[in-house]
Amino acid sequence: MILGSLLLRNLASKVVTIRGIHTGSSNLAGHSKWANIRHIKAAKDGQKSLLFARFNRQIRLAIQEGKSPNPTMNTLLRQTIDVALKKQMPMASIQAAIKKASGQGAEFRRHVLEVKVVQNKVYVVIVLYTDTPTQAKMNLSTILRKVGGTFADLKHLFTETGMIVAIGQEKSPEKLLEDATEHAIHAGAEDVDILDENERLLNFTCAPAEIQRVRKELEDLNYEIESAEHVYIPQMYTILNEAEMTAYSKFREKLKTIDCIDDIFDNIEDASS
Repeated sequence: MILGSLLLRNLASKVVTIRGIHTGSSNLAGHSKWANIRHIKAAKDGQKSLLFARFNRQIRLAIQEGKSPNPTMNTLLRQTIDVALKKQMPMASIQAAIKKASGQGAEFRRHVLEVKVVQNKVYVVIVLYTDTPTQAKMNLSTILRKVGGTFADLKHLFTETGMIVAIGQEKSPEKLLEDATEHAIHAGAEDVDILDENERLLNFTCAPAEIQRVRKELEDLNYEIESAEHVYIPQMYTILNEAEMTAYSKFREKLKTIDCIDDIFDNIEDASS
């Protein structure tokens, strides 16, 4: 993710799958499907300027989709403001973002671009929000020419899913899992994992189109929502050597010059997972 977000490396061992209404615990063997989702607990990355820029985009999108700059009339905007405040974005900055977004008439849309970099070893899905997609693609093309990357049709190599990270109420891992299972079924989530027993951190997954509905159901059940994201999970991973990882890190740094980029997903194996 362009926010430089914290990678959650140590996943808890208890997992429950809701599709088959099967509960229990198991040890996660091999590579976890969540290990490379770099924006779990993204707000703890400390890069507030990038984080607040992302909230500015989300506020504009919420106003557009909810058709109102008034959070009492716009549930999506209210949810976005709540998360921004929790991540220590000043109210004055939030109000300025609302005022600016209210005066912007051009339609703000979500766009997805797919590229290959580092000798075509790294597949990257880039999510951006903009009202000038052609300009954004031109800016990305300039970067790709400099690093030897290309646009490619890669999205089919990733699995799209909705990821809702929430804090549960129960302190006991067993009761936390039991309640999360029941609540996931009630909310219409597909899966739920315990990400961190000590922090009572849970990951509910659902279809991307169901994110806001499932989120609201969980909030009604008194879950504190950390994030609600549309993510891309690679179906296969690649391992980079030190030189290749350095090259890819430089590419990611160059992407920061495109301020409408919101998320970056790749197929790089995390060596520590």
